[in-house]
Amino acid sequence: MASHDHKNAHSHNEKEPLRFLASPLHNHPIDSHNQEHNHLIQHPSPDLEYQKPSSRDSTPVPKTDCNLHSHPSFHRHAEATTSELFYDLFFVANLTTFTSMLEINDGKSLRAYIGFFTLLWLTWYQVSLYDVRFSADSLFERIAKAIHFGVMVGFAVIGPQWKPGQYIDDYKIYKAFGLILMASRLTLLCQYGVTLYHTKRYSKTVTPLLMIMASTSIAAIMYGALTPAFPQVKYGADGAVVDQKSNIYIAWYVIGISETILTVAVSCIWRVISFKGTHMVQRMSLLTLIILGEGIIVICKSISKIVKNDYLWTATVVGQIIAAILIIYFLYMLYFDRIHEDHFGTIKQQIWSFLHFPLHTVLVLVLQGVSLLIIWRQAVEAIAGLSAGWEADTNNKNLTTGIEYAQALNQTAYDIVFSWVPKGVDATKELQVVERAVWKIAEGFDYYDETNQTASSQLDEGLNELFSATLTTLFDSLSVSLPKKNVESGGKKQVDFMAVANGYYGVFDLVVFYVFISGGLALIFSTLIAGLSLPKHERRAVEFIRLGVNMAGGVGLCLVTLIRHNDTSLSNYMASAWMIPTVCLTLFVCVVSNHIRPPKRKAH
Repeated sequence: MASHDHKNAHSHNEKEPLRFLASPLHNHPIDSHNQEHNHLIQHPSPDLEYQKPSSRDSTPVPKTDCNLHSHPSFHRHAEATTSELFYDLFFVANLTTFTSMLEINDGKSLRAYIGFFTLLWLTWYQVSLYDVRFSADSLFERIAKAIHFGVMVGFAVIGPQWKPGQYIDDYKIYKAFGLILMASRLTLLCQYGVTLYHTKRYSKTVTPLLMIMASTSIAAIMYGALTPAFPQVKYGADGAVVDQKSNIYIAWYVIGISETILTVAVSCIWRVISFKGTHMVQRMSLLTLIILGEGIIVICKSISKIVKNDYLWTATVVGQIIAAILIIYFLYMLYFDRIHEDHFGTIKQQIWSFLHFPLHTVLVLVLQGVSLLIIWRQAVEAIAGLSAGWEADTNNKNLTTGIEYAQALNQTAYDIVFSWVPKGVDATKELQVVERAVWKIAEGFDYYDETNQTASSQLDEGLNELFSATLTTLFDSLSVSLPKKNVESGGKKQVDFMAVANGYYGVFDLVVFYVFISGGLALIFSTLIAGLSLPKHERRAVEFIRLGVNMAGGVGLCLVTLIRHNDTSLSNYMASAWMIPTVCLTLFVCVVSNHIRPPKRKAH
C-alpha cells in the first residue's frame, strides 16, 4: 500500500513535458467548478487564509454561466520567475554599459541619456506588463523570451552610437534599431494573441485584449514605417559623406509613451486584466533595487578613478564618498520602508507602477551626477594645490633665471598631475605642449621687459599653454572631457586657459543642475508612490505630515538650482565641499521624519 502511494506521489510530482502553448488560466472553461475544486485540494496553499476553516473558503462557490464566461481565473505567481529575473539582467547590463559609454558633459548628452533610458525602460515595462499577468511556461513563451533577450542585445549594440539630434554621416544603426523595436512589439502582439486564444470564451477579456493588441500592432507598424524616413547617405561635391541631422527619433518616445499609457488605461477600465493578484509590486521594487545597485557601481567606479590618482586623497574627498554612499542608503530606505505588498486598489496600483518611470529616470541621473561631484571635489583639491604651488614659484625670489622659473613651474605640474596619470590615459600630446611651454617661459622670462612686447607675449603664451595642458591632463586622468565642439574649437585656435577652465566649469555646472533637480524629483515621486500605496489603516494625520516633509524636502532640493542665477554664489558653492552633503542631509531629515513616533498619551 505504501509502495502504491509512493508511486502515485512520484507520478503526481513528475514534471510535465513542456508544451508548445500553455494556458495562462487556472482551469479550463469546461467543468470549471470541479477543476477549481480539485485544484484547491491537490495544491494546498501555505498561506494561513487557506489553512483556516472558513465557511467562505472551504467550499468553492459555484459560478453561474454568466460569470463562467466573463471572469477568467488567471494563474498568478507569488514572486518573480527565473525568466523574469534573467530578463532583468539584460536590462541592468544595458544600463551599466551605456552609462559607462556615454559621458554627460552638455545638454545634448544629457538628453541622449534620458532618451535612451526612456526607450529601454518602456520596452522592459511593456514586456513586464505581459509577464506578470499572462505568462505561462511553454515552448512558445521561451521563444518569445529569447526574442526579447535579442531586443535587449540590440539596445547594447546601438548604445555606443546613440547620438540623437546630432549631425552624423550614416543612420543605418538607427534604421536597424527601429526594426528591433518593431520586432519587440510584434513579439508582444503574438503573446497577447495566444492569451486571447485561451481566453476567447470569456466575454469580458476579448475587448481589452483586442485593444492592447491593436495598440501594440499600431506601434510595431509605426516603428517599422519610420525606418525608411531616416536620411540616406548623402555625398558632397567632393565625394565625401555629408553629415546630416534628423529628429525622427523623437517619434519613438511618443509612440512608446503613448502605447504604455493606453495599455495601463485599458487595464484600469477593464479590471479583469488588471494587476490585482500579480507580483507587479515585487517587479517594480526589484527594478528599483537594480537601479540603486547601478548607482553603487557608478560611485565605486568614481572611487577607483580617484584611487588611481594617489595625490590629494584627503579627508574632504573621503567625506564626499561617505555622503554619496549614504545618499543611496537613504533613497533605499525612503522607498522600501513604504513598500506594501497588499493590493491597494486596481487603478492606484497601475498608476503606482507607471510612476516608477520618472522615479527610475531621476534616480539614475542623481546617482550618476553624485559620482561626478565626487570627481569634481577631487579636481578642486588638485587645482587648489596647483594654484598654491605656482603662486609660490612665482613669488620665489631665488628663481632668478628663466630656466629655473620654468623648471619650478614644470615640477609643480608634475608633482600634482603628470606623475599621477593612470594607465590607459594618453597624455603624450599634453606633455609635448608642456615641453614647448617650458622653453617659451624660460626665454620670455629672461628677456622680459615692459618695452619688450615679444618677450612678454612669449611668457604669457608659455604660461597659458602650461596651465591649459596641466588642467586638461588632470581631468583626463579623472575621465572627464569637454564636449566635442569645445575641443574642436580649441584645436583650431590658440589654446586659451580660461576657455578650457570655463569649459570644465560648465560641465560641472550642468551636473549640479541635474543632480539637485533629480534629487528633488526623486523625493517627490517616491512620496507620491508612497501616498498611493498607503493602507487605509495608516491614513492618519501623522503619516500625511511625514509625506509632507518628504515633499517639502524634494521641492527644497529643486529650488537649490536657483543659485545658478548668481554667478558668485554658484562659484563659491561649487568650490565648497557642501554639494553632496546638502543632498545627503536633506534625505537624512526625511528618513528621520518617517520614523519619529509621536509621544503616547498617558492613560488616566
